Amino acid sequence: MTQINLNYFWCSGSLLLGVMALQLVTGIFCAIEYLNLTKKHLFHVKVGVGEPGPIMDGLVSDLLRFMHLWGASLVFVCLLGHIGRGLYYCSYSKNPVLWSFGMILYVVILIEAFLGYLLPWHQMSYWAGVVISTIFLSLPVIGPHLYSFLLGSYDFGDGIVSRVFCVHVCFGFVIIALIVLHLVELHKIGSSNSFNSGDSYSDVIFFHKGYGYKDVLLFLSVMLATLLFSCYSPWFTSLKENFITPNPLATPTNIKPEWYFLPFYALLRSIENKIGGLIAVVMLLVLVWVPVPGWVI
Repeated sequence: MTQINLNYFWCSGSLLLGVMALQLVTGIFCAIEYLNLTKKHLFHVKVGVGEPGPIMDGLVSDLLRFMHLWGASLVFVCLLGHIGRGLYYCSYSKNPVLWSFGMILYVVILIEAFLGYLLPWHQMSYWAGVVISTIFLSLPVIGPHLYSFLLGSYDFGDGIVSRVFCVHVCFGFVIIALIVLHLVELHKIGSSNSFNSGDSYSDVIFFHKGYGYKDVLLFLSVMLATLLFSCYSPWFTSLKENFITPNPLATPTNIKPEWYFLPFYALLRSIENKIGGLIAVVMLLVLVWVPVPGWVI
């Protein structure tokens, strides 16, 4: 049973779950084909652009990669919409534990997306890794030790790619576990609603067919749009630096990360001190985690 007055904003959770499933499936195929060949930028699949192989295999491989690329942006569209709906309707006040699981999941997905951004090993991903790794290096006392432990060496080079790939895959299982915990906690109390009304029998209907068809229709529409973008405009969100082999001696003129990293990148750039920028990013996440005027339990 579910609330009768839920609108399309409440489809963001089920849509996000479907998009994460898409990322899992396409990610598995990309991982199977992935090769740690840092000298061959962008083409780290055995059968892909510029690689010999059957035409059908090459097309399918490219389509899966492009869907995984567009799926990353789609995940954050759904995720930010899901968080925005929770903030607007004060859903965090009904179940703070559920909200905490969701925010932890958001942070883990951010890390997962950044690790995936490094794997193509182009000019922009290389320098993104350099910027983030130097933040760890600037930490007092433990900074140099943590830096060498994470990178496996004393500089950000080709050897880091295999480590990033391993952690990227492992974080996928962490995300699955957090999604399960999030759903279990959700079903303990149930979804909030736009009027914060009670759970009396007159206020609820069966989830299916009441909302099941709505979720399925929205998911199929989004998947169709993703497929069209993957076929006709696969590199729409990519910059020209994404097609350049990493060059440690040439910093990109205009460093611009993916759109879902822009708020955090702006904070890091707005504060000259690296530790200060890191603290600002953490404070931004805490502000969303513990909304103003606070939790109403």
